[in-house]
Amino acid sequence: MLHTVAGLVRNAPLPALFHLYGLIPLAVVAALIALAPTDPHDFWWHLRVGRIVSEAGVPHTNMFAWTVPPDQPFVYAAWLGDWLFYQMYLLCGLQGPVLARNILGTLAFALVLLEAWRRSGSWRLAGLAVFLAGMMTINNLTTRPQNWAWAPFMAYTIILSAYAMRQVGWRALLALPPLMVFWVNAHGSFVLGLALLALYCIGEGTRALLRQPDAPDFRRLAVLAAAALATLAATLVNPIGIDIFAYVVKLLTDPPSQGLVNEWQPPTVRSLAGQAFFLATLFLIAALALGQRRLNLTDTLLLCAFLWLAWSGMRYVVWFGMLAMPMLAQCLARPAPRVAAQRGDLFAAIIALALILGIGALQPPFKSSLNLSDSYRGLFADVPGAPLLYSADTPVGAAAYLRDHPGGRLFNDMAYGSYLIWALPAPQVFVDTRVELYPLALWEDYLALGEAHAYRTLIEQYGIDRALLSRSRQAPLVAALAADPSWIVEYEDRYSILYRRVAER
Repeated sequence: MLHTVAGLVRNAPLPALFHLYGLIPLAVVAALIALAPTDPHDFWWHLRVGRIVSEAGVPHTNMFAWTVPPDQPFVYAAWLGDWLFYQMYLLCGLQGPVLARNILGTLAFALVLLEAWRRSGSWRLAGLAVFLAGMMTINNLTTRPQNWAWAPFMAYTIILSAYAMRQVGWRALLALPPLMVFWVNAHGSFVLGLALLALYCIGEGTRALLRQPDAPDFRRLAVLAAAALATLAATLVNPIGIDIFAYVVKLLTDPPSQGLVNEWQPPTVRSLAGQAFFLATLFLIAALALGQRRLNLTDTLLLCAFLWLAWSGMRYVVWFGMLAMPMLAQCLARPAPRVAAQRGDLFAAIIALALILGIGALQPPFKSSLNLSDSYRGLFADVPGAPLLYSADTPVGAAAYLRDHPGGRLFNDMAYGSYLIWALPAPQVFVDTRVELYPLALWEDYLALGEAHAYRTLIEQYGIDRALLSRSRQAPLVAALAADPSWIVEYEDRYSILYRRVAER
């Protein structure tokens, strides 16, 4: 009997012990994703837009702010990602979008793991790659439309790399245009897919001209170029057609976005993700110099392009990590890695099952029942029906008060504006995180108000009579209004405070 069971275990499709070198780091990254709070900044207004798309179609104007005309044009480029989040909300309540984030993130990093293993033949090195890529994403794990772009980016990376290495044929490239139809409507990072195709065309074409070993022949180059053209055509399948490229250019050259938003600024060692980026870059330099396997011209071109992007803005570090860490694994691998026997192992299967169950326990339906520390629980707001999911600075109480006591011209913290767009029936905010909607002069006034610089003049200029402030981000204005007899407190909690203007006493 025991002999029979042992035989079944040996023949079953179970993971081997060496697979755990990859599965454990992947589980760590998946756990970090599931544990990360969702900030109010770039989520709630997208959920409101998802509802509008579901009920009335894709909007094209401001709608939510009183400081710019209601009919001012605005491109909701991530409308499909917004709609999908709203569908998850309809299905699972406010737990749904966070669950989607967790699944999408785990899927994307599973693809990073598989790509690193494909390049290196080593689960140890693949585990190192996925861990470093995950650490570079640690400050970018909030629920936002970008989540929907992670897996398409990795799919493009894997398909193009495997095609260049002659591991797949032309049929694999057929997946690129339909993927792009999804990507171009889900998030503005679709241009990275075009960039990958362009870099592969340039790199592989140059390798062919130089007659390098394993360079593609004319037929494979022609198929790659045709796939690139078909993918470019697929980008036109969106509500605004070719104008989607004008939107991308506007975003990349928008002074408020580029000058005021932290994630557009270069990475620094002051953040964990920045530290991981610089550490991984040093590893890459050492691996390129000392490793036994070299990158070809195309991979070097890709690495340089995405390193330049990551160096220019923190928001690009996630893409660099996903692309470059499998290359790091390749450089560190043996020239001809040994292939271990693919025998199932019961102990490895038990560990893998424990990892799966552990990650499952961190998902929204079960997370709140875990015995988590009070300090961790303190990171979250008490959002009805969604415990331990949304960050503590989500102005749930203040929005409920405003819903019951509407009216007035409200000045608000920009992150709070995002939540108010979702929570109020007819929101009219001063600003929100649709940064490119507002002119630079308005953002300068917003920052001056937050610092209480000439705040009386600016309040008169805009006719502000209510102010919902963040105690931490707008502390100078909180203190100034507290000392000003013409303002009284309407509502306050640990993170926010709402003032109302009255006749000076």
